[in-house]
Amino acid sequence: MVSRRITITNPSGLHVKPAGVFSKAAEGCTSKVEVLYGNNIANAKSLLNLLAVAIRPGAVIELRCTGPEEERDLEKMIQVLEHLE
Repeated sequence: MVSRRITITNPSGLHVKPAGVFSKAAEGCTSKVEVLYGNNIANAKSLLNLLAVAIRPGAVIELRCTGPEEERDLEKMIQVLEHLE
């Protein structure tokens, strides 16, 4: 398992459109991809899970990947988060 803390810089947080982009990217990962926010753990491959956590702009989340290509998947997902519109 690898993880990294990251701040959500999107001015709208992870609302429907950016959460959909993020979730779609996670579906392409071979690793289990999770977002930890507050006391919640969301499966990043599930749009509904991400929306249920209600991640606001400026929030600090922990992005966690577990699997055979976890390091590559973590870097990929960080890049996606950093470029959300």
